[in-house]
Amino acid sequence: MSLKLKIYIVVIIGLAIALFIYLIPSLSLTPDMWLIFIFFLAISAFAEFIPVDLPMGGAMSIGFPIDFVLILVYGPAFAMLITTLGALISEVIERKISWYKIIFNVFQLALTAGVAGLVYQHTGGIIGFQNFLKFIFPAALCALTYCFINLTLVAGVISIAQGSRITTVWRINFKENLPTYLAEAPLGFLMAIIYVQVGILGILLFFLPLLLARRSFELYTKMRKMYLETIRTLAAAIDAKDPYTKGHSERVAQMAVALARELNLPEREIGDLEYAALLHDIGKIGVDERILGKDDDLTEEEFKKIKEHTIMGAKIIEPVEFLKKSYKAIYHHHERFNGSGYPNGKKEEGIPLFARIIAVADAYDAMGSDRPYRKKLSKDKIMKELKDQSGKQFDPKIVKALISILERERKE
Repeated sequence: MSLKLKIYIVVIIGLAIALFIYLIPSLSLTPDMWLIFIFFLAISAFAEFIPVDLPMGGAMSIGFPIDFVLILVYGPAFAMLITTLGALISEVIERKISWYKIIFNVFQLALTAGVAGLVYQHTGGIIGFQNFLKFIFPAALCALTYCFINLTLVAGVISIAQGSRITTVWRINFKENLPTYLAEAPLGFLMAIIYVQVGILGILLFFLPLLLARRSFELYTKMRKMYLETIRTLAAAIDAKDPYTKGHSERVAQMAVALARELNLPEREIGDLEYAALLHDIGKIGVDERILGKDDDLTEEEFKKIKEHTIMGAKIIEPVEFLKKSYKAIYHHHERFNGSGYPNGKKEEGIPLFARIIAVADAYDAMGSDRPYRKKLSKDKIMKELKDQSGKQFDPKIVKALISILERERKE
C-alpha cells in the first residue's frame, strides 16, 4: 500500500471519527430501542454482504435505502453507528479483502451517512417526523449528498490504488450507478414513511423489491463481464498463432481504453471500443502462420494476404449482434490519416474514430514489442516516432492523448 493511499485512508477515518464524536450528543439509545437496533444492524449487514462489483473496481451495495431510513427516522448519529457496525460485520464474515480495504469501506460509509444526515437536518428536515412528505426537498438533498460523497470517496481510493485519474474513475462509476441511486432514493423515502406508520414489517415488505433491483444490476454487470471474457479468450487464441504477438490484443485494448478516457469518450462507447480493440486482428486467423512469422521482407503477394486480415476480421464479427459497432473499427484500423493506408485509403475524419484510436494503440504496442524483423524500441524512440507520424499515419489528437498518458506515467 502506497504512502498516498495510507494518508487518504487515515484522513477518511479521522473525519468519520470526528463527525461521530460531534454527533454523539444527538444519539439516543433507550432500553426499548434494542430490538430496533438489532433489526437494523442485521438488515444493514446483510445489505453490505451482497454488493455488486463496479466497472473500475470497488463495489456497490443496496445499503443506501436502509441508511436513508435511519437518517430520516433516527438521525445521522444512529445511522453512522448502524452503518459502521453493519459494514464491519459483513466485511469480517466475507474475509475476501485486505484489512485496509475493510477499514476504508467501513469508515467511508459512516462518513457518507453522517454528512448526508447533517445536510438533511440543516436544510429543514426534522428527524422522526410522522409525515416526511413535508420534507421532500431536504430528503432529496440528503440523497444527492449521500450519492455524491459515496462515489467520490470510492473514486478517490480506486484512483490512488490504480494510478488512474480520479475524474475518470468518478465519471465512470457515477454514470454506472446514478440510475441505481435514482431508483433506490424514492424507495428509501417510502420505506421511511411506511416504517413510522407500521414499524419493522414495512421495511421487510420493501426489502424484497430492493433485492430484485440489486439482482437486475448484478445480472447486467455479469453479462458484460461474460462478453468481455469470451472476447479475451478469442483474442488470446489469435495471438497464440504468433509467439511474437502474445498478449498483443489485450495490451492494445488496454491502451485503446486509456486513450478513449483521455479523449473523454462516453463510457458506453468505450465498452464497444474495447471489444473492437481486442478483436482487431481476428482476421489473421485466416492468414498462413509462415507469413505471420516470416523473418525477412514479405513478397508483394504475401503483403497482399496480410492486408486482407482487416476485411476478413470485419466479416467474421459482422453476424454477432453485440459486436456490430466493432465492424468499422476492425475494417479500417490500418487506414492512415493522410490516406495512404488500407483497405480503402480513407483519410482524416473519414476514418472511424475507433479505428484511429486502435491504429495508434496498435502501433504503440508493436513498436514496444520484439518482432521477427526487429527488436523493440525504447520509450523515447517510440514517442519520437509517434510525433513524426502525427498527421501522417496517425490522428494528431490521438497522438497527443497518448503522449499525455505516457508523460503522466513517467512522472508517477
